[in-house]
Amino acid sequence: MNGSLRPGASSWRRAATMVLAAGWARPGPAAPSPPPPPAEGFRLLLLQRSESQGFLPGAHVFPGGVLDKADHSPDWLRLFAPHHGPPRFGLGPPLSRPASFPGLPDAADEDGAALPDDVAFRICAIREAFEEAGVLLLRPRAALPTAAEPARALAPPPGLDAWRDRVRRDPRHFLSLCAHLDCTPDIWALHDWGGWLTPFTRSGGRRFSTAFFLCCLREPPPVYPDLTEVVSCQDHTTHLGACSLLLPGTTSVVISIRGN
Repeated sequence: MNGSLRPGASSWRRAATMVLAAGWARPGPAAPSPPPPPAEGFRLLLLQRSESQGFLPGAHVFPGGVLDKADHSPDWLRLFAPHHGPPRFGLGPPLSRPASFPGLPDAADEDGAALPDDVAFRICAIREAFEEAGVLLLRPRAALPTAAEPARALAPPPGLDAWRDRVRRDPRHFLSLCAHLDCTPDIWALHDWGGWLTPFTRSGGRRFSTAFFLCCLREPPPVYPDLTEVVSCQDHTTHLGACSLLLPGTTSVVISIRGN
């Protein structure tokens, strides 16, 4: 096998992506008439990348990005303390990977990492959704995790742009934001969906080993694109043909969700 194709630690950048599906909120009597709800009963959030981006310019993608050491930080232990205990904080035992995960050998957890990959990847996906779309999928620390009802996104914090700029420059500031709001990333709202390895295109091209998580919200979250990496945010159900979607990851996931 050619060296550039061989799966190994130096060949892949680990990343996490959130497939965000939202229900259809019923407006109050004084609200303006909304568009009719989609036949599927939910919408999927897609972000359009800036044409100036070096990777997938102009493509419509799900929120996500590269795993950072800050996502494994032991400082998260203090914030998660009220929710069961380390290392998994009530996520339950790791599940065997479904057939939709690629055959790349599992990467070992970071040496000395305080959090397992199952937790760190979820933190990464939630952090990236905040950076790119302003979606704040957090849970107040006093609220115990429960599957009784779909999750909700929090309203954006005061000084959204300032916080987002700090987090973009240094992902450790996402932990600072959570501590400031007395919240934890709602890792319990993210469910394993699948994985995707970037297809080989050319020698030296960027390649990612990406974990996909599905998150179902009661209603569409407030969305604020950063206008730097992401220029617009759109929700989609059936009208996929009009968009230049990322293939095969985005389209295959959308079609799979619609078929279930």
